[in-house]
Amino acid sequence: MKYKQEASGCKCDPKYCKNDCKNDKECKTKIQYIIDNTAYDLDIDKVKYNSGLRFIAKICLNNLWGHFGMRDNFTQKEYCFTLEHITKIVFNEKYKDISTMILDEDIVLTEYKEKEEYSKPNPSVNVYIALFTTAHARLKLYELLDILQERVLYMDTDSCIYNDDGSEACKKIESMMGNKLGDLTDEIVSKHNANHIKTIYICWSKRLFYETRYRKTS
Repeated sequence: MKYKQEASGCKCDPKYCKNDCKNDKECKTKIQYIIDNTAYDLDIDKVKYNSGLRFIAKICLNNLWGHFGMRDNFTQKEYCFTLEHITKIVFNEKYKDISTMILDEDIVLTEYKEKEEYSKPNPSVNVYIALFTTAHARLKLYELLDILQERVLYMDTDSCIYNDDGSEACKKIESMMGNKLGDLTDEIVSKHNANHIKTIYICWSKRLFYETRYRKTS
């Protein structure tokens, strides 16, 4: 998390807002605010946008959190070349959901799962952490939906696209955006260097296309 936060930079980073940072002192002040509001130690000299390092850190985090809720009793496959090998699998009391497929005259593919009482649990699995994380993210999403109401155009587990009509509700959402853990992220700015979506096509869940544009404001 530390590496991802440092590689994400801050809002006054030129990657995000070219006209926002007036001087180096102001930039340091904003970065210090991020450091003061995180639960882990950050190096102020390393808080700078780095897309490659951020990508690696994000993949590591996703892999870590994914292991907490990972299924640990997967279907096993074995290629059998002898009748004895097939018999040991088919008549083994530890296995269930057994199936066989003849591939050719000499090879048979067998698939099976271990019964729950014989399956060894993965030590990295922790369903309580997985449930808490998912539930907390869902509560955060419901909070946004309650604020935005009918302005919401699309949503999924961790993102929301809405119509910014300049209302107090939209201003409240903007005030919830930031760089520290728990803040909302404006991905239109961070990923596309734009500030609004011009056109959007929503096909189904996690399948959407949109055109962005940078709109100058007074």
